[in-house]
Amino acid sequence: MQYDRDDPGYDTLATFDIETTHYKPAEGETVSVGVAVHDRTTDELTYEPFHRDGADDEAETIADALEFVEDCGADALVSYNGIDFDLDFLSDRLYRLGADNVVAAADLDPHIDVFADRKAVCDRTGKKWPKLEECLASYGFDEPVTEWGGQPVTNTRFGEELGPAYLAALADGDRDRAETLREVIDHYLVTDLEANLAIYHGDAGLEFEPEYLGTRASF
Repeated sequence: MQYDRDDPGYDTLATFDIETTHYKPAEGETVSVGVAVHDRTTDELTYEPFHRDGADDEAETIADALEFVEDCGADALVSYNGIDFDLDFLSDRLYRLGADNVVAAADLDPHIDVFADRKAVCDRTGKKWPKLEECLASYGFDEPVTEWGGQPVTNTRFGEELGPAYLAALADGDRDRAETLREVIDHYLVTDLEANLAIYHGDAGLEFEPEYLGTRASF
């Protein structure tokens, strides 16, 4: 699904994405938060993953990621369903952990949620909400694949298998296993981050040269 938007001409965009063990914060937890920063004046794109590093550092991981977003110098934040899912999930998890709600205190404005815009159109027209992959395809971007153990990683598989496996490795003190799984998570995160930016630029009718979209990484 395509969407027409005006580009305000921001020099720097940031985007973020979270990976969790369940889509409900009452039944899952945050595993990783990925952030990307795109300097559009130089076309430099950098990625910063924030992974859990222990059994009890979920709140710290969330806070570190949001602090990075605030301090990275971006003019605007781009996400795909970041308002209704990612930020709500993080807020709820912090509440359940008894931690300060750094989400509410974070300066994340302007926040351009490319899914929210599409959802509003679909709600008016009675159409089905689009998946991220469908939005990519509408602009000719190929879907990336992160393959782990011979099968592609999906949101469901991440929540049921990959995320729990990573947290279990941390709990067991198996640093080698955790590092191996972080490599899988990194590719999965980076492709989602790049997809957010690709869709934004597609909406605005601007060129975007991806590095990871269309790639297949096997672990």
